[in-house]
Amino acid sequence: MGSKANDNLIVRVLSDHPFITTAAAGLAVLILTGGQLDQTNGSMWAVIAGLFILITAFAVFLKLKGGMSFKAKIFLIFAAGFALRLIYVLYTDVSTRQNDVGVFEEGVYNLYHSGYILFVRDKMTIPSIDVSTAGQFYHPPLHYVISAAFLKIYELFLGGRHNYEALQILTFCYANVSAIVTYKILKFFDLDEGVLLPSALVISFFPEFILLSGSINNDSLSVMLTFISLYAALRWYKDSLRKDLIISALCAGLAMMAKLSAGLIAFPLAVLFLARFIGSDGKGKLKTVGNAAIYGAIAIPLGIWFQIRNFILFNVPLGYVLRSDNPYQDISRYSVFDRLFGLYPVPIEDFFMNLGSDGEQDYNTTIALIKSALFGEWNFRDSMAQALTGYFLLWVFVLLVIIVLAGFVYVLITMRKRKTAVAESSMAVLFVTELISYTMFALKYPHICSMNFRYTVPLIICGTFFAARIMSCHDRSKQVYKILSIAFALLTCAFYICLMTYVKGEVQVVDVTW
Repeated sequence: MGSKANDNLIVRVLSDHPFITTAAAGLAVLILTGGQLDQTNGSMWAVIAGLFILITAFAVFLKLKGGMSFKAKIFLIFAAGFALRLIYVLYTDVSTRQNDVGVFEEGVYNLYHSGYILFVRDKMTIPSIDVSTAGQFYHPPLHYVISAAFLKIYELFLGGRHNYEALQILTFCYANVSAIVTYKILKFFDLDEGVLLPSALVISFFPEFILLSGSINNDSLSVMLTFISLYAALRWYKDSLRKDLIISALCAGLAMMAKLSAGLIAFPLAVLFLARFIGSDGKGKLKTVGNAAIYGAIAIPLGIWFQIRNFILFNVPLGYVLRSDNPYQDISRYSVFDRLFGLYPVPIEDFFMNLGSDGEQDYNTTIALIKSALFGEWNFRDSMAQALTGYFLLWVFVLLVIIVLAGFVYVLITMRKRKTAVAESSMAVLFVTELISYTMFALKYPHICSMNFRYTVPLIICGTFFAARIMSCHDRSKQVYKILSIAFALLTCAFYICLMTYVKGEVQVVDVTW
């Protein structure tokens, strides 16, 4: 690591306070743009050119001044990822590439995420209804309360006007924090700079973080809080500070108050508590039990009060999930074997998610997971730019996935030799837990939308760790990892900048024949 004395002052200040920097930058974007720019007058291209020149000029300045330290390189990587996510947010409106958001219309409380937000904003309370009959209102309310309060305050400065695009500034900040925290978690594992730099590239340019930046449902907030909870828990395990324990518990509970599935974080956290209990003497064991009790007393009520309330008032099952009624996405006719192991060709023009309306369906959980991690649930087959960049991006990502799987096996075999063995065990448990949960969810709710990577985003944390760990073994493997990560970042950048010009062609909707 480069010493602080060798780091440029700007790099040092911004790198040492990434969360404050993200919030300040988000506020600046909100004031300057309102979360949206017109694409017809060249302003978006001016922003893209300006961001590119700014980051490049700063990199050249650091190089000439001899200040291109490791920290400076990491800063530039995350600044570039920040810029790409910002570009995506500015050209993506609240009706484009969203999941169950619906249409914002004043005075109309539809049963999608938009209606939920408007209801809370206007009524200043959460709905007291049977959520099993009310679409997306079954979700816990944290995201909607924050979004409603944000709109309420922001619209005070708009003179009675409404700007729903501003909500993307919230999710933009959430996604940026999630990427930063992912990298901070990697730094727990004594990895050298030769693999941390490529890992930072993969994290900063990971497409799911880009999609989460512009997605105004509850995913982005839940992901951010889940990641912070794991990060704080690792800090607690390392330093035994009560402050970190409380932060982790608060974030775990709040993550579940944003989306109940965030409760899966309990499994890797349990590894840390169990290891601390086993490795302690009598008093230490009592202290660990006490810490676990404190953790549960904070996280559990925050996490499940909404579900208990709905069960008591309306007899809604605690784990209720809204089922899709889209006949085009129904894949219940495929066997479990086909869903898990059935293969089908992925031609060059058709490697985006197939949602069934044009007669083609994705049904294999692994194929869908890989596709949706890069492109979400959308199909861009009628764009040559998207097809070419997306095709190569897909296969670079497949190579990275293979490295991740090999890294998982490698960690299981070798982690006992390292002082970070417990933390590595928690990563392995997180990986297995997320894959099992994703697979069970996809099988229980047999629709294509149930196989989206957004349901299992924590895989990014353990995946990048496994890849970094195995690729740190040899200088040659580090070089391969570096090449793949650069290709991944460049192709992601090309794909999501080209997406700004994408105009969806006419979709030939076919009758359901299955």
